[in-house]
Amino acid sequence: MMFRNFRTIRSAAFTIIVAALLGACSSMGSLDPFSGNSVNYAAGTPVDGQLNDADRQALAAAVARALDTGEAQNWRGRRAVGSVAPGGYALANLKADPAARMDAARGDLDLAHVVETDLGLYVLTRNSNIRTGPSTDAKAIEVLPSGSGVEVVGRVRDKNWMLISANGAVRGYVFGDLLIKAPGSELELAGGPMRKPILCRKISQRINIYSTRYEGEGAACNDGTGWRPAREPLPDENAPEELIEF
Repeated sequence: MMFRNFRTIRSAAFTIIVAALLGACSSMGSLDPFSGNSVNYAAGTPVDGQLNDADRQALAAAVARALDTGEAQNWRGRRAVGSVAPGGYALANLKADPAARMDAARGDLDLAHVVETDLGLYVLTRNSNIRTGPSTDAKAIEVLPSGSGVEVVGRVRDKNWMLISANGAVRGYVFGDLLIKAPGSELELAGGPMRKPILCRKISQRINIYSTRYEGEGAACNDGTGWRPAREPLPDENAPEELIEF
């Protein structure tokens, strides 16, 4: 009887530990910035229903080549033809809705680190190197002058480095000692979930099938397992309502 009770207690403790670890992992990993498991870049377009699997596969391969090479690609399927061109970079998984994307100034940032997200406005206390990664060994890519206001979109776990956004785009990493909270924001509750940023890139595409021609824009994201169509962010419930004048 005592042995059975010990096994029950140990099992319960193990269950609690596993649940805690799974909860931690869910807050740190990528959630769902993707549109689904299938790689269909025509999904949601007016021509999707006219394409067959060979067309969709040819389109997906062209998107992957365009994003990997940075060059526009033409493709031909069984019934459709088209072209894909890569656009600007963005990062996902840094906001409450993981699909929400923030423009990024470049695509070579080190995104292998878990960061505490959504830390608010800061000010640089001196001229500061912006680097591609959270280390002085990482490439310095630009300098922001002292007094510049920046948004800290991620603080690297276990390192005193901040991933910052300025002038409308995520730019790179700054050493934490070079930043102070912006005046008036010192008492704000800061810090969102622990996440890994995910690289995304905008794409524009053209699809011709029979007499129908579609042109549109979208995005793809890559969490290290390959490019997949990006899910569109959920509507912002806190956004002000538009006023309609009659």
